[in-house]
This record gives sequence, C-alpha cells and structure tokens, in this order.
Amino acid sequence: MEIATLLNLGCFVLCFLFSQNGKASGNTQLLPVATKVWWTSINFKTILEWEPKPSGYAYTVEFFGKMTDVQKSPRCIKIQTTECDLTGFLSNLTDSYTALVISEPIETVDKTEEYPYTRSEEFTPYKDTKIGQPTFKIKENEAKDNIKLLIEAPLSSVRGPDNTFLSIEGIFKNDLEYVTYYRKASSTGKKETKSKTNEIDVPVDQGESYCFTVHVVVPSRSDDNQQSQGSATLCSHSKKHFYEEYGIGVLAGFIFAPVLLLVVIITCVCCCMRKKNANKEVNSSDGMLLKGV
Repeated sequence: MEIATLLNLGCFVLCFLFSQNGKASGNTQLLPVATKVWWTSINFKTILEWEPKPSGYAYTVEFFGKMTDVQKSPRCIKIQTTECDLTGFLSNLTDSYTALVISEPIETVDKTEEYPYTRSEEFTPYKDTKIGQPTFKIKENEAKDNIKLLIEAPLSSVRGPDNTFLSIEGIFKNDLEYVTYYRKASSTGKKETKSKTNEIDVPVDQGESYCFTVHVVVPSRSDDNQQSQGSATLCSHSKKHFYEEYGIGVLAGFIFAPVLLLVVIITCVCCCMRKKNANKEVNSSDGMLLKGV
C-alpha cells in the first residue's frame, strides 16, 4: 500500500513540474517583441531606439561587433523604456555593431530561458553617424578684396586620452574636407569652394557683400551621408550704399509699397462709406412712402 502511494505521489509531482515548465515556456513565447528598431546618432552620440513601450514586461539590450564581444549596458537591463544610450560602449568607431532588444519578464523565471528578441541593422559609427553644424567666422583683409573663413568643426561625444571631447576634425583627420557655398548678397547665383584645412580664402569684389554657408564633408562615406548639416549663413559687410547693393528697383519697391498699400486702404474705406450712405438714403425714402399711405 505504501509503495502504491509513493508511486502516485511521484507521478503527481512529475506532472506538476511538466505543467509548470510548459506554462513558463508558453509565457515566454507570448512576450511581445520590439519593432522598428533603429539607431539615432549625431556627432557619435549614439542611441538605440525601438517600439512599443512595454507593459507587464521589460527589455534588455545586448550588442556586439565584428571585432567586439557580446556586451550589455548596465543601464539597459530590464528597462521599461524604449531607448538605450550606447555612446560610451561603441569605442571602436570603425567596427560594425548589431544590437539585440530582448523581451523579458520583469521577474526572471528561469535564467537559462531564451527570451524572444529583435535584431537591429548593423551600425558603423565612423560611416553612419550624422555630422552636425560647423561654425565659422569671417575675416576681411584691409583691401576688402579677400575674405578668410575660420571654420570650427563640431565637437563629438568621443573622449580623447585626456578625457576631453574630440572634435569631428580630430576623428576624421585627413578623411575630412570643408565645402563652402557663397554668393553676392545682391545675387542668387551660388559658387562653391573646397578645402582640406579649416581656413579658406575667398577672393571677392571690392565693396561687395558676400554670404557664406559651410559644410563638413567625409568623401569616403556613401553619397547620401557625406555632407554634414549646413552652418548658419553669415554675410560680410558691404561698403556700398543700399541702393547700390540692391538696385533702384528694390529701393523703389521699399518706398512705394507702403504708399500703394495706403492708397488701397483709403479707397476701400471710401467705397464702404459710400455704400453705407446709399443704403441710408434708400431706407429713408422707403420710410417716407409708408408714412404717406
């Protein structure tokens, strides 16, 4: 009798364990996976993003490169947000990285369990990060026939040996050049000049005002990702009078446009008053006829 009882008890325990194991696996398979996983990176500040926002579960991010072993960011383990800042971990800028966004229960059921995940596209910081706006200053010579542009590339989010942030120029070095687009302030025609250094000399006509926009360019990149964001447009000062700079036609427009607008307003007011007076006369005439009857 005791042996039969023990056998029954053993069968019950085994059935229970199998059922629980099946439930855990089933729950794992039902976890939603991340969608639309993408990289956002500017000046080597690199963030992995995805959708949807989790509810009742969490995400863990793993990443690896062709020359980098699998790693996890301590700040991106069992998180309930939809982004992970990996800037400080992608130290080999020429390596190609892949990230896994893993869906996990908030409380781990089984550490050996393999949870569902979504794989990102490859990301190579050196080739794929966007480059931000450069800045520059304008310096004119005494003869006013040459303008020197003093360009400053944006800072990156990569720290050098002294723990300061490196400039984009310091990272790309000889693989970088500057492209400047410029025109006379009074013209729509545009010219272009290139330079490997951050100081560009532009010969100009004396007395003319010129406007400049600068881009950082990395020629080794794909065509659609070579050029940085454009700088703010800056213009040099002109020694010409306003009418010489912009022409008699533009000056006439500035003078007569307000006058023309005033004439239109006065004409409209007069028309409205005449119409109002006409309506009053009609109403007054109608009232007299009715009184006579």
